Amino acid sequence: MYSRLKTSYIVYGVVLLVLLSLPIYAESDFIVALMPDGLSGSALLHVGILIFMFAYLSSSWNILGGFAGQLSLGHAAFFGIGAYTSSLFYVHFGLTPWIGMIGGAGLAALVGYGLGFVSYKYGLKGPFFALVTIAFAEILRLLFLYFDFTGGPLGLLIPLASEYTFWEYQFLEKEPYYYIALGLMLFGILISAIVSTSKFGYYLRAIRESEEAAEALGIHSMRNKMHAVALSAAMTALGGTFYAQYTQYIVPDDVIKIALSIEIILFAVIGGSGLVMGPVIGTFLLVPVGEMSRVIFEGGGAGASLVALINENIPAGEKFGKYMDYLSSGGGGGLAILLYGVILIVVCLVLPRGVLPAFKKLGAKMEQRNG
Repeated sequence: MYSRLKTSYIVYGVVLLVLLSLPIYAESDFIVALMPDGLSGSALLHVGILIFMFAYLSSSWNILGGFAGQLSLGHAAFFGIGAYTSSLFYVHFGLTPWIGMIGGAGLAALVGYGLGFVSYKYGLKGPFFALVTIAFAEILRLLFLYFDFTGGPLGLLIPLASEYTFWEYQFLEKEPYYYIALGLMLFGILISAIVSTSKFGYYLRAIRESEEAAEALGIHSMRNKMHAVALSAAMTALGGTFYAQYTQYIVPDDVIKIALSIEIILFAVIGGSGLVMGPVIGTFLLVPVGEMSRVIFEGGGAGASLVALINENIPAGEKFGKYMDYLSSGGGGGLAILLYGVILIVVCLVLPRGVLPAFKKLGAKMEQRNG
């Protein structure tokens, strides 16, 4: 047990060192040669930023959905609250996004408390709580689409600062965003680890396993679930602020959408929900696959119709060769999404508890065999 734990720490340490040094060698000839045509080291940093951001968001959701067992399908609402709060403060009042980030997290926490109180006060749990979160996110999206001060359906464009500085949360290169996103992911892991080993975390797991039994043992389930919603919401809002500053443009249909909520959940489920590193592992596995499949299958626009290629009366071998040329030239359309979905289905069927529990089980078997 001790040796396996020690090995895990060594592996995580090596991975962290690689991630910290990635911007240094991202533009090297070796890395560029390994990447698909037309992509540079800057694209690699962009993928790294996406991985860190989604790992953080999934870890934030995991506190509520994994530890407490409360299925939220509307976490994009908290993401949007963070993105819009900091952006509106910056656009209308000139307040630095770093302060707006804290304000967005505080507002999301208050909204989370309110949502949790209304839901749990009337005994809503399971799929009914999930429906409440979906409805709340959809109502919020429609409100942001309606009001002019949020930019409405045209969205909100964050003005460029006269100087790219840390205080303005704007940078000319991707490296600062990369390290900020990495810091967010590490912060999410730290908070998850603290919650997991705290009395609060044990209460949440007890509620997840059996709320009635937890109540019988003296655990105030409603209060602890409300704390979980608020904490998870506040952390998610921090990620929303980062996204707004990274893209410099937000629109309700992008930051408050059900697809974003589902994506956040999938990373935790695939990696192993209820585990500190589960969401991180799931994100590191799925985000690169999704991004690379989009590059391979949708990279540059198809040169010919796939239907015409299939119907072409030529030998099968020649047809296969043309099909591969079609894919490599940027054709394929929705094949990227199809591949992504197939991978998710296979992982869910083969490893229903997630990838990380399967790795731990395999490591335990190898340790027993060696012992």
